[in-house]
Amino acid sequence: MAAFGVWEVKFPSSRAVYEEDDEEDNDESSALEEYSKNLSFLWAATKNSQKPIVSECPLLIVGLGEVATTFLEAHFLSTGSKIVACITTKEENGIDFGKLSSTSKSPESVYLYQLTTSDQDNSIICQCSTPVPEEKAFHWTEKLIQNLKPSRVVILTSAPVCEYHTRDPGNITSDFVKVLKTKAWQEKFSQKECSYLETPNIIKGQAASVLQYCQIHSVAAALFVCYTESSHLDSRSVEAFKFLLKMSPLNSLPQASCEEVRKVLKSLRSGKLIELNITQLSSEWKQANISIETNAHYNNLSSLTGVVPTVGIAE
Repeated sequence: MAAFGVWEVKFPSSRAVYEEDDEEDNDESSALEEYSKNLSFLWAATKNSQKPIVSECPLLIVGLGEVATTFLEAHFLSTGSKIVACITTKEENGIDFGKLSSTSKSPESVYLYQLTTSDQDNSIICQCSTPVPEEKAFHWTEKLIQNLKPSRVVILTSAPVCEYHTRDPGNITSDFVKVLKTKAWQEKFSQKECSYLETPNIIKGQAASVLQYCQIHSVAAALFVCYTESSHLDSRSVEAFKFLLKMSPLNSLPQASCEEVRKVLKSLRSGKLIELNITQLSSEWKQANISIETNAHYNNLSSLTGVVPTVGIAE
């Protein structure tokens, strides 16, 4: 059988062999059971019934991490979207779908969107900016796939370029994309813009969990991982996925205009500048406080000893 890539999934662990590990494993198993019990898939209620808004899901796009979710927000959700469901550990009456927006973010909930620009399209976009921990990823994936039953799945994620292994590191370009796929995926890729992820590179965590689940259940799925040079979210990392807009199946979805995309990316840069300015101001205030405390200390010392210190005194 042909190889389609390597990924690693951390499933719920069984009991350990050694007695000294029993208590720790029992605590972990109990925590996972509690998480699985409290994890819910909630559909947004329609006016007439509580039935699912989407009867079938031809395409599920899963954005994992800030790079992927920002790309999906800029090129698809900004055209017009609505929240149709969520995966959450909150109680059902704790979710007010009417007050949620396309930029809603919560560490306790993951929101699923449907584009409002086309009534005929039942594709779902799942935005998960805060990754689910590895040990919980299997339960989360199970909730997602079993409730939507998608025909095809596209997974977008990112990783630091320092985690990419190659024999020729000198030829690495910044912010590049690699792909893995399940056996059932039949779409062709442009090897010029996106080649398969080579061994010994592996995909871990939530992204691997979704891909593995699709492989086991014969769901057509492809995972695109962007290896980013910057440790901060920037437009170059986000736009590394842009070539997917011309490829199937994403090219069949309504896409945002250049102006709408520019607006999202501009707000991204503005947010980054604000963050940098706050950090700089915080640093300056900290230095100013240190200077004030130092001068006050030496002034007190001078009054006690009658000697004027020379350190920390401005001329």
